[in-house]
Amino acid sequence: MVQLSLKIAILVEKGNQRMTRFTPLLLAALVMLSSPALPNDGQITLVVGFAAGGTSSTAARIVAEAAEQIARTSTIVENRPGAGGAIAADWVLRQKGTQTLLFMSSTSSLRTSPQSELVPVGVLATFSYVAVTRKDAAAHLAEYMQEASREEKYRTVATAGAGSIPHLIGTKLFSDYGVPMVHVPYQGSAPAILSVLGGHVAAAIVPFPDFLPFQDSLHILAQTGRGIETEGWVGIFAPPGTSAEEVSRLSEIFRQASQRSQEKLQNVGFKQVWRSSAEARAMHEKDYTQWTPMLKVLGIQP
Repeated sequence: MVQLSLKIAILVEKGNQRMTRFTPLLLAALVMLSSPALPNDGQITLVVGFAAGGTSSTAARIVAEAAEQIARTSTIVENRPGAGGAIAADWVLRQKGTQTLLFMSSTSSLRTSPQSELVPVGVLATFSYVAVTRKDAAAHLAEYMQEASREEKYRTVATAGAGSIPHLIGTKLFSDYGVPMVHVPYQGSAPAILSVLGGHVAAAIVPFPDFLPFQDSLHILAQTGRGIETEGWVGIFAPPGTSAEEVSRLSEIFRQASQRSQEKLQNVGFKQVWRSSAEARAMHEKDYTQWTPMLKVLGIQP
């Protein structure tokens, strides 16, 4: 009887060991089954309309890492800067193929109409805009504008491109003080900031995440909530003809990716706030309606 009890105990123990070894595999399988994997074997490509190192590119690379794990497919970021994001958007619109191409848009890409064929997937995060200058310049916006009214060199403002939101913000700021702005466009916020540090222009208007690495060398003249009304966002848009089912699947992938990347996004100056496809469309339409009249005044085709 003792020997029988001992044999039973040994069998139970071995069974528990097998179950212990099997449990992680079972959990992994369950996680894979619940993940919104893509139906094809093609990679996901996030196409960014601004230079590497800028706000959209930074957010894209952070979220792409998490999306790759969730979708279980290669996820890469491709930069196609120029024309305030319009070049990248047009390129995505023209592409055909099996892989998933997505346009990584931001408030700065207003030259991409919300009435275009691009389909909103969701908004990953929001951010503030800042007007910055060197620390040897006037510390406050009103004082700076007084200097700009007297000396033309203080009117030069760099942004990430003609027709971008920073361009429009700068135009409005200077217009409010009755001072003409001399716009100097670049293909991204990083080169715009470097032009300020190098003394080539007096100021720049950029997203806060792009300013953050240079905060010891520059100071803020105005920002969202203090002289600037507009809040920025970064979102994802799918090509025309993308089915509702596919948009829903992509939306779930990037919703999870955004949440998993919350700490990383916050560390570089973003506010991680996921917005659905419908909310993304509404945000784009609001900004487009607000700023398109100024684009026309500047002679820039929306």
